[in-house]
Amino acid sequence: MLRIDLDAPAAAGRVGVSREAWSAADPAVERVGSYGGSALALALVHAATTAGDASGRSPLVLAAGEAVRRGLPTAARATVAARAPLSGQYADGQVGGELGAHLAALADALVVHGRARGDGAVLVIDAAADARLVHLPELDALDVPARLTRLRERFPGAALLATGPAGDAGIPFASLANEADPPSFVGRGGLGAVMGGLGLRAIALLAPPPDHGPQRAHDAEAPVPLRARLLASPRLRARAEGGTFEAGAVVQSAPDARKGCRGCPTPCGWVFERPQGSVGARFSAVQALTEPLGLAGFEGPLLLLQRCDALGLDAKETGAALALLVRGLEAAGEIAASPHGDVARLADAIDAIPRRAGAGALLARGAAHVARHFALDAPLVRGQAARPESDLASLLGQCVSTRGADPMRTFAFLAADVPDRARLARLLAPWPLPEGAEDPHAPAGKGRLVAWTEAFLAAVDASGFCAFSAAALLADGVVDLDELAGWIAPASVRASLGQDGRALLAAGASIALVQRDLARRHGAQPDDDRPAFARARVDASGMRDEYARFRGLDEQGRCTREAWAAVGTLAVLDLAGADAVRARVSAPSPGDASAPGRVVLHARGALGRALHAPFAVELALPATALEVLSAAARARPAARRWLIDAGSPIPTVWRAGQRLGAADTARDGDALDLVVAISGG
Repeated sequence: MLRIDLDAPAAAGRVGVSREAWSAADPAVERVGSYGGSALALALVHAATTAGDASGRSPLVLAAGEAVRRGLPTAARATVAARAPLSGQYADGQVGGELGAHLAALADALVVHGRARGDGAVLVIDAAADARLVHLPELDALDVPARLTRLRERFPGAALLATGPAGDAGIPFASLANEADPPSFVGRGGLGAVMGGLGLRAIALLAPPPDHGPQRAHDAEAPVPLRARLLASPRLRARAEGGTFEAGAVVQSAPDARKGCRGCPTPCGWVFERPQGSVGARFSAVQALTEPLGLAGFEGPLLLLQRCDALGLDAKETGAALALLVRGLEAAGEIAASPHGDVARLADAIDAIPRRAGAGALLARGAAHVARHFALDAPLVRGQAARPESDLASLLGQCVSTRGADPMRTFAFLAADVPDRARLARLLAPWPLPEGAEDPHAPAGKGRLVAWTEAFLAAVDASGFCAFSAAALLADGVVDLDELAGWIAPASVRASLGQDGRALLAAGASIALVQRDLARRHGAQPDDDRPAFARARVDASGMRDEYARFRGLDEQGRCTREAWAAVGTLAVLDLAGADAVRARVSAPSPGDASAPGRVVLHARGALGRALHAPFAVELALPATALEVLSAAARARPAARRWLIDAGSPIPTVWRAGQRLGAADTARDGDALDLVVAISGG
């Protein structure tokens, strides 16, 4: 690790740098930190919290997982972590670009604490791990695109992580931008404000020598077959074609360019060129700036997204705060003051946030503060905007998972994207799969599905591999969990836990428990897992209790002694015992009379073209959703590879916004939507 002390300046602008080996006083925290990547970042913040900091400021931690150093395809992200200003809890995020590769050539992690003095401070770290502060006062007057342009000119070839005006101003939902054009952003919860609190405008990692980059030759046997598996995934191909909008209908024009992580054969980023500059748009960010603000179409939300990016504001939190402002003003009868549906006024409100002027003074404290100001009910989890979901696993995941309120990081994709019950049961093993667990609207098994997803995604992020790629490979059955673990599990996991899927999950479950303990130290309360907007549904049929049993938590939501003792061992997966829940799966009843009928299938992208959607398939009805897809595959052979694989459905099937399982019933006259997507984006 490299530890940077901004309060310890040396000669000629240099700052104090120490190179340290990882260790922690608590054996459980030390074991988790040894996994590297996001697990090491978490352990470092845990250690800093335990030791205490007289300044009260959180260190900013950057870390790169082992898969990044090895150069595996799609493994190109760096973890950025700190205690989040918005929630007061730990937060981390993954950002692409050159940061992960540059950092991996220097160290496993970079820890920055203290505070730089002077205008326009940039922390520059060279290939020899020497650190210095360079002052570029002109940065203070620039927005993110202009700031990055100046930084790229001053430090050509460097990996960059930069604040915007929002981070400078300490806005608690400020984000951070990388060096790409257009940049990618990271830092839900206000990691941009953490960097601003360090007195920094940017961190620049100078390019390492060519032979110090990711060592692709080190694992020459893995990337080639892994790359082939990535290309064989229907969900990843659909995502590459439709970007993160593959399941949405927001975009009305084709992107001008695409971008993806280093080595990814199925890039999912879409770039739109507009007069004000290029915009990298993702579905979840655009969605937050569309219907809740009274906007239709794509251009208005895209402009608002561009304003958020220019200022370094998290678009999801900004959109939620604006939506509550609109609701509050209109509920108070101040219709004329509401910017509802007015792109120009909404943009002005966004611009006012870093200045805390006008409505910006209210918005600058986040969605939870706006909701309290107007006494409004709102979907909030631990002080951060959440997304209401009809899918119970997604709802529960946002509420109870240590990974935050972002569905992209908590969505139990097993329940949403694995259409075959047998495949789902194999993935969940050795935990038993309750009957009906695959029904997104039944509470059966949702606690264990969320616990499994939390562990899986935590382990994948620690490795540095792309979580969406990993989820798609499993959901499509392209690889099994053991094969995936053999490729991506960090060496420390393989040495201490094993090389199979169970070892990978045990590492992830251990990470989740350390984060639970850190949340306790940061003041988490038992009801944090039961936010008001979702309390009744989260408590329904014991979903939250089931999650707690499988995760090893007591009635207060804290780690039990047994669970803490199991951290870093395979026993962390056996805390619930052979827990089983029964629920009903709908299927055609014996009394249903069979008769010829038709079902209309709707689909987008490659599946839609192969199917010539909308396509009316004729068969004996009622029938199961799987039987409908099989009939469609017989009628449209070109679409078979997008519909059925080894007797299991590939797309998820929806009727009037409700998901159908493979055994659920379709009837004459039904209109079904087929979606080949990776849930949570």
